[in-house]
Amino acid sequence: MITQRDNASWWRRLLRSRLMLSVNLLLIGFVGWSLAREVTQGNEVSADLSNLKKQIAGLETQNNGYADTISKLGTPGFVEREARTKLGYQMPGEQVLMLQDAAAPADASATSLVDDSSLSNPQKWWRYFFNSK
Repeated sequence: MITQRDNASWWRRLLRSRLMLSVNLLLIGFVGWSLAREVTQGNEVSADLSNLKKQIAGLETQNNGYADTISKLGTPGFVEREARTKLGYQMPGEQVLMLQDAAAPADASATSLVDDSSLSNPQKWWRYFFNSK
């Protein structure tokens, strides 16, 4: 019959054996490799999450800008200003006064900026005397 002392010594021999040592080392290696892989994936997910948060913040800012622009487009003041500047409309009883920008070239200098290289000599003379384009 097997006694408890023989049973304890069998476990001691098993725990001290090279087979158990190699199994334990393989088990520790597998757990370490799995842990390293999970940590790497966790870091990648965290980086992706921070990039997505940055994109969300940028898109929210852009969306707020679009919302502000849309709200401005519907105001009567904006519609009136655009009609005046782009379409030349005026209110009844108003007189339109056009001011020329100081940086804009005058009519005489504007005609000299036109490329005359493709014109014939009589056309150049005609343009010079009669200032036609």
